[in-house]
Amino acid sequence: MRKKQLMTTVALMLLTAALTYCITLYASEREYNAKLAGLSDREAEYAKIAEVRGYIDKYFVEEYEDKNITDGALYGMVASLGDRWSYYLPAEQFASVVNSTSGKIVGIGVNASYDSDRGAVLILDVYEGSPAEYAKLLPFDRIVGVDGVQVAQIGYDAAVKKIQGAVGTPVSLTVEREGVAEPISLSITRREIDVQSVKAKILDGNIGYIKISSFDANVDKDFAAALANLKKANVEGIVFDVRNNPGGLLNVLVNALDPLLPEGIIIREENKSGKAITHYSDANELNLPMAVLTNEYSISAAEFFAAALQESGKATVVGEATTGKGLAQSQIPLSDGSGIILSVSKYYTGRGASLEDSHGIKPDKTVELTAEEKKKFYLLSEKEDRQLQAAIAAVNERKNAPAVVSEEEQ
Repeated sequence: MRKKQLMTTVALMLLTAALTYCITLYASEREYNAKLAGLSDREAEYAKIAEVRGYIDKYFVEEYEDKNITDGALYGMVASLGDRWSYYLPAEQFASVVNSTSGKIVGIGVNASYDSDRGAVLILDVYEGSPAEYAKLLPFDRIVGVDGVQVAQIGYDAAVKKIQGAVGTPVSLTVEREGVAEPISLSITRREIDVQSVKAKILDGNIGYIKISSFDANVDKDFAAALANLKKANVEGIVFDVRNNPGGLLNVLVNALDPLLPEGIIIREENKSGKAITHYSDANELNLPMAVLTNEYSISAAEFFAAALQESGKATVVGEATTGKGLAQSQIPLSDGSGIILSVSKYYTGRGASLEDSHGIKPDKTVELTAEEKKKFYLLSEKEDRQLQAAIAAVNERKNAPAVVSEEEQ
């Protein structure tokens, strides 16, 4: 009897093992078939591309370059993502892309961003004493061609590199200017430019002012020095100006914000897999009335600078809504030396807001400049700059506001 029970038990164990094996095999086959189906779909995509290329090779009557066909396909592939911050660069352009955030560049002396709608390098600032100033380039001019090549064809980074070039060499630019019917052709000789991205002074009423043109390398150190000097001068408030600031480096942004903010989250970044990195500020904070000036050309790090101070209640944001860039890009080289600039991370404010979804930072006090004021933006005096005057007023409002007393202190 016991022997019969033992045989039954063994049989049941063998049956269970067989069932387990079958289930595992079935699951593995389903997973394999799914992968195979996915691979077949991808192979079908490549076959379709090859099919079109075959018809071009067989029937197209005009001359063409093989390389241009490949580059054109890759341009389209990245462009189809619908992300204006991502694009493809051919080998010669990608190889020439260098890190222009070092604080010292060779070029014509402008601070710029990319106008993707018009395929142009948009000039945001013209540095004093620079070749660009002597050539009479103006803020909000758009460079649409460099040495006979359209910016829209080669992309922003490659265009910037072509503008930078070597010391003492000329660069030919085609420039579009609002109110001028025909494009302007210029030849400018490049030289080394020592970029000063932080400028500080004391305004009437003992209000400090710090202009941040970018968040490039070493700007956090220059910012800390400027902030220390204003504190030593016993200013009664500070206006931070990030208008026309195209952004920069995340660590520089965090270092600049930390001494201004109370303890908490400054910014959070998250990649495609959902891995998140959170950057915090410590408990030390600046207890002065503050305002931040923004406009539509405040981009990326400049927007998050304003967002952090706005969300924490430390500053009043004045001016115009910002661009709304909440994505971070990486330069990814390909096997043949070409490469892609690809958005690889999303940024979120301390409260978890996406500037991409919210279309930028909305000012607490909206002050829009007229078209004429924008044309002569860098020629406006302090009194003529209505946004600046509104920011000073906001600082004074904070300075004169009654202190909030907690129940514990009463």
